[in-house]
Amino acid sequence: MATDAQLQANRANAKKSCGPKSDDGKARSKLNALKHGLHAKTVDFVLPHEDPAELDAKIQEWVDDYQPANAVERELVTRAARLSWTLDRAERYETALLAKQVRKAMLRSRAKRMEKVCDLGRKLFYMAGKRLLPISGPAWTDDPSAFIARLEESPEGAQWLLDRWVEMRCLLISNENWTFLDQFKFVRLLGKQPLAAIDDPELNEIFLAWETIEDKWGTRFWLQMQEMTPYEDPAFSAWRVWREIVPRPENPETAVAFLLGIAEREIERLQDLLVDLEEIEGDDARELAEQASFSASDASERLRRFQTARTRELLRTIDLLAKLRNAEKKATKEPNPPAPRKPAARPSYRSDPIETLVAEGMTDYLAKLLEAGERPSRTPKKRANEATEHESETTTPQQVRHSETDSLGSKRSQSVAGSSRRSEEAAEAKPARVPGSNGSSRVRGGAGAVFPPQ
Repeated sequence: MATDAQLQANRANAKKSCGPKSDDGKARSKLNALKHGLHAKTVDFVLPHEDPAELDAKIQEWVDDYQPANAVERELVTRAARLSWTLDRAERYETALLAKQVRKAMLRSRAKRMEKVCDLGRKLFYMAGKRLLPISGPAWTDDPSAFIARLEESPEGAQWLLDRWVEMRCLLISNENWTFLDQFKFVRLLGKQPLAAIDDPELNEIFLAWETIEDKWGTRFWLQMQEMTPYEDPAFSAWRVWREIVPRPENPETAVAFLLGIAEREIERLQDLLVDLEEIEGDDARELAEQASFSASDASERLRRFQTARTRELLRTIDLLAKLRNAEKKATKEPNPPAPRKPAARPSYRSDPIETLVAEGMTDYLAKLLEAGERPSRTPKKRANEATEHESETTTPQQVRHSETDSLGSKRSQSVAGSSRRSEEAAEAKPARVPGSNGSSRVRGGAGAVFPPQ
């Protein structure tokens, strides 16, 4: 359990650290965990490093272009402008992310090349010495020509070699005494082994120049290198002796000029090589930047999904605004009244019964009635053309029953009349018998034909 002193100390410390109190401090502190702001849902659409006036100008530009006619359209236009603002922010974030990635890739590449140059330079100036045991000596093959070739592959390596030859030139111009280290560096910078001076004419002339500048200066260095060279590399190195295979320089000045000429030649060659390498390096740098200009990380994939979603939302907002405006145009436009439909021509009714109409040859009239959808009645209809819809709606049930009774009686009378008429027609159509000459009768058919009796 805390003591009273501890409680008092805690209260005193709490009073000292209570967070920001001003509005500006609170506004800054609430953005401490902000990374990119792409998923921000606050009312403030402007981040601390953004200018609110730019957002207002973008919204006003959209309003001027779309000219919203009401509050709904203005809200849609404002929303579309803010979505466009968010997409611009996402593009800036993507640009910054890729630019940082490109810079890192280029710096990382240059750092790797410098590491390679330093390693090759250390190997070039490393003296292997005798291998008393199989595991003694360096872990690499001591080949100075290979080291020089690899250094000349990059601008950093060529610059390193150029700096070393400038040091050699300064040493020659200063007329200072040379050490074994200086002689070793001079020979190794040419990509050669000092022990090969008894076989290489150029290298032999360099040793003789040192002999001319100072007596025994060249031979002493060669004997020292012979003693430190493994016996088996090259073979029978212990049985080799110093020899002069080229003429000596005439005087020390000629010897210094000869050595200075070699340094100047290498410096000029490396300067030209450096120009070519930098030109090639420019292409390589662009290719490296192109390779690093696309990110396949999870964060970049989430960014692309966010851009796709916001773009789809922006397009839906613009489409909704267009549909709203089209609907308003259709609503305000005066509709065309439909053309009045002409009723079908109805033939005038006759109050004669059907049998009378058929007898009078009114078949065409009946056909017209059937085409008009009318059902001809066998009973006379009074004032058929004068009947109105109001009269049909005000018909009483008693009138309906009376009409049905009349119709039934009319059908029965028409049925009796039809039966009697068919009997008369059959009697008229029956052939008449006429007496024959032999006392029999013959049947006279229609149209004057006479048939024999059956």
